[in-house]
Amino acid sequence: MNIETFIDKFAFAIEVEPESLSAETEYKTLDVWDSLNTLAVIAMADADFNVALSGQDIESSRTIGNLWKIVEGKVANT
Repeated sequence: MNIETFIDKFAFAIEVEPESLSAETEYKTLDVWDSLNTLAVIAMADADFNVALSGQDIESSRTIGNLWKIVEGKVANT
């Protein structure tokens, strides 16, 4: 498991090309970002990483890399 895999799965969840994203992408500023994509990312984390992201996790992160660190930390604690 690595950031590249997370970016690929994140991109799939919000239906954008993975090449358009990086760890530094401020995902909440993306034109496609909305509440449905929030739910899609939470579902992706659950299905692909067996991690329960909360709304607070989404709110507290700014970039895809920030969100990855949260997911990575939760995986390490399971």
